Amino acid sequence: MDRVTLFHRTRPELLPRVEVEGLRTRVDLSGRFGPIGAFDEAATGRFARGRRVSGWVSRAHADLQQPTLGAGLVSYTVDPRKAFAQPASLREQDPAAAWAAARPLAAWLTGADGDAAALPADLEVHQELPVRAKLVRILAPTFTADELGVFAPLVAAVADADRVAAKLLVHLGLIASEGDVATPAFRAACAFAWRDEPDSTDLATKVARSDAEAVLEAILVAHEPDAPEGTAALLAVMDGLRGDAAESGDDVTGVLLERSELALSRVLS
Repeated sequence: MDRVTLFHRTRPELLPRVEVEGLRTRVDLSGRFGPIGAFDEAATGRFARGRRVSGWVSRAHADLQQPTLGAGLVSYTVDPRKAFAQPASLREQDPAAAWAAARPLAAWLTGADGDAAALPADLEVHQELPVRAKLVRILAPTFTADELGVFAPLVAAVADADRVAAKLLVHLGLIASEGDVATPAFRAACAFAWRDEPDSTDLATKVARSDAEAVLEAILVAHEPDAPEGTAALLAVMDGLRGDAAESGDDVTGVLLERSELALSRVLS
């Protein structure tokens, strides 16, 4: 039986940790739904005490959870024989009854003639183990223009159109945020970093081989007319990096990566 793709909502500040953990064997998403509530308290056996990773078969239903769970979006796949499911509507009405009614996702698929698209739109799927890192993919976080602030026009113009520039703008966004996840700059960094369409396998090589200073200067100057405030903020960061590089004797790219890593460490701490 084929694996089934699930969608999982989470807070944007957890996305960098998911990516870092993705370098290891498994990604632990089990705590991403917040404190243990009535639903987890009603669970027994393998799912007791909040030991679950949960997602939805419908992205549309996952999107409905954004106000509660966050703008971050992750997809992963599960073996339907090893995951249990029940409609979210039942869990909201009676948590204990929901757990009693949960059955293997494989059984739900059998009832839908093997068609995942025919499953209930609010079907919520649980497994008790962390997700294998190789099965997890971070998708584009869904921020509003207000949440992105002055960086919204720049994200709209660059995030999908120029992936090399976008990946370099991640570093500027992190530096501008100073590790504060509540800032538009941090949200913009997340939006530049992850998109719905998978990046090409050679993107990391292209980014590493690029002249970071020249690429960033060119993309910011090009978009000054349509994103004046956002580009001004990031050009100011660039000026600061040049000053630091001149004082330290390092190149701008080296200072860029060092300052970005420092901001990221604050996010992960």
